Amino acid sequence: MSSYKVVDRLAFATELCRGKTVLDIGGQKMPNCDPKSPFAREYQKIQKAAAEYRIADYQQVPGVDYLVNLNRPEGVEALKTVLAEYRPQVILCMETLEHVNYHFESMNAMAQAVKAYGATVFITIPNNGNWVFNALGWNGDHSVAFFRGIADRFVKRSALGDHAVELLGCMQKYAWYWWIAYLAAFQQPFSWGFVVKPKR
Repeated sequence: MSSYKVVDRLAFATELCRGKTVLDIGGQKMPNCDPKSPFAREYQKIQKAAAEYRIADYQQVPGVDYLVNLNRPEGVEALKTVLAEYRPQVILCMETLEHVNYHFESMNAMAQAVKAYGATVFITIPNNGNWVFNALGWNGDHSVAFFRGIADRFVKRSALGDHAVELLGCMQKYAWYWWIAYLAAFQQPFSWGFVVKPKR
């Protein structure tokens, strides 16, 4: 029996953001993402649920509110400025940290938002312990690989570890075949999710 809850990543994010001000770090979908795909339609529900929704991303395209490139040190400073000025209630950073160079600096900036004004952070990173995920080649452009223990240490060794951290297993339950992929992978989720809140 796993010691974590398995959730639909996008449905969980939608409920977390409902009625809140949200900053989605890396929230601009990749250029090849079909806006009519099930993934894109589910992702759009997050913005609709939020009271206010803004995107920080490296892509300079319509829909991106803040140009932030976390592969460069000035991008981390830009993120700190955005967080200090916008003060979101929820910070999303889903399937993003595996693509950037300044992982810990980015998480430390998010941790400061948790400390300063009680923001909730939801991070997801891919699970390389899932052989289906690996076989599909979805990790081909990732700079780091994550198994459960590594993912847990990755997050908790940043300043986010000073706060309350909950581990979740994340699947794409909007796809009807999700449970087949889950069972075929020996109940390994596609992503590891971390919800970070202030300690009570």
